[in-house]
Amino acid sequence: MITIDEITIVRDGREIIYGYSEQIPAGSITVITGPNGCGKSTLLAAIAGDIAPEKGTITIDGHHPILTPPRTLSKIRAMVKQNQFYSLGFSVREVIEMAGNADEILAVLALEHLADRAVTTLSAGEAQRVSIAQAIAQKAPVLILDEPFAAQDNENRKRIIDLLKKLAEGGVTVVVVAHSSEQELTWADKVIKQFL
Repeated sequence: MITIDEITIVRDGREIIYGYSEQIPAGSITVITGPNGCGKSTLLAAIAGDIAPEKGTITIDGHHPILTPPRTLSKIRAMVKQNQFYSLGFSVREVIEMAGNADEILAVLALEHLADRAVTTLSAGEAQRVSIAQAIAQKAPVLILDEPFAAQDNENRKRIIDLLKKLAEGGVTVVVVAHSSEQELTWADKVIKQFL
């Protein structure tokens, strides 16, 4: 379980999140939605341990991400950032294998035909799916995704959702930021709307 306890986050001198608390249940899909600028990506970065709250605490199964060494943190959570950009010319397979086994996840995310392509040559949607594949290959119990559907067509969006549902059924805690209407989020176990 992820516990967020009265966190306040200040960026560039202004409070982005103030006194916010939430419980994100284990083995489920939680979607955070809301307008641009409300702090969705900032919250994800704090959960991931990339930024520290000014006040309050965040714990993932008792671990404080911001205080956890990177090597240990990589075993606790995997993170998919928005607009993944690759600058080194590794192949798709090599990038995924930096985290774990590539074979199964290449097939599930329809990346097999790109396995030997340099990641620097991919479209935005393809690069995002590689980033998702790498995070899943990490086999962490918590998977955090920032706008994973932004550059995906309907077929790939469905493919990603089906995969997230399967992971949650297997016990993975999935947290997603998505720009979607409530009607489109029937696949989520919990929806946090405009949390500020």
